[in-house]
Amino acid sequence: MAETLLVTGIHREELEFGDQVAALLDTHQIGVMRIPEGISHTRPGSEDLFYYNTRHREIYLQLRQQVKAHYRLLIDLHCGLNETGRCADVYCRDPWLLHGVAQASKPLGLGERLRVVRILGDSEEVEPPDDFPDILLWARTPIPEQIWNNRRFLYVGLEIYLADTGAGQAEDWRYARDLIETVRHCAIDAA
Repeated sequence: MAETLLVTGIHREELEFGDQVAALLDTHQIGVMRIPEGISHTRPGSEDLFYYNTRHREIYLQLRQQVKAHYRLLIDLHCGLNETGRCADVYCRDPWLLHGVAQASKPLGLGERLRVVRILGDSEEVEPPDDFPDILLWARTPIPEQIWNNRRFLYVGLEIYLADTGAGQAEDWRYARDLIETVRHCAIDAA
């Protein structure tokens, strides 16, 4: 059984992109979970925001139940828009993994437009990147802490930015696949 799980479709508009990327993966190494009834990428107005946030949280908490006893690495795939061209953000709590991904991506040609972003808890202070010069960005996330700060599995969020709306092109799917493989190998090395 695979120790890595790729999740696609948290945002339903991203499901087609996720399907294209998943089709390129070795499913013996990486399990794939499609969420066909995800939430919209577009946040609603203030009157419906509570329900949107509740649904978002529920999707992740249900996902946690699926992951915690079966996988060591959870990769949460998303896609966004960047009209200047393909690039990516990698989000994780673990600075060692982020540093490894940043270093491993460079010789593969993936790292030139790649940002690694450390997820911080609400009460944590931003620390200078003395030991990790690759990590210049920090973020807080609406994803429940039980997901991104879990002792049973490692959470990695991938945001692949495409030059146009839609499912992307073959080059985008290969870029995402290569980045997923890089994250997986770095997680294995860090374990």
